[in-house]
Amino acid sequence: MGAAALVVALLLGALTAAAVARGGPRLSTSGPVDVAGTEATGTFTVAERTVRQVRYADQGTLRYTFVLHNDGRLPVEVAGLADEQPSSRLFTPVDLVAADDGVTVVPGGGQLEVTLSLLMSGCETLSARAGAFVTEVVLRTRTAGAFADDVSVLLPEELHTGSPREAFCPESTASSRPPG
Repeated sequence: MGAAALVVALLLGALTAAAVARGGPRLSTSGPVDVAGTEATGTFTVAERTVRQVRYADQGTLRYTFVLHNDGRLPVEVAGLADEQPSSRLFTPVDLVAADDGVTVVPGGGQLEVTLSLLMSGCETLSARAGAFVTEVVLRTRTAGAFADDVSVLLPEELHTGSPREAFCPESTASSRPPG
């Protein structure tokens, strides 16, 4: 029984070392970008930051298309958004899909155009003209068909929207919005 325990311990040690050495996939993003689902959009630069300002559309879906790069050597399957996402008061990430033909595997050293869908809601919880950002999303991935990871990726631009005035926030009431 001692030899069997030694073999199991060695196997577990080797698997742990392989997992630690492997790390998660290395994903990055870039443009060109495309935005749909809002009446107006524009970009501006502050230092090294590029901010994309979009007009808020209550209960609308913003679709933000960008290029996802696999900076590693192994293929990475993108299985959508992870359950836990960075919080944003006016944007809720809903889905991430391949922009063209449904292919969700990014080859090693390759790229894939993807579309991120974000629900715009919650304006009644913010004072008029307060804003919200989305700068990153967390993706569910599988590398080489075996290793599952949640990977945080920075978007190529910081998405920003502002909470509209009362007339354009249909669920707001006299007491639902904080003063400001």
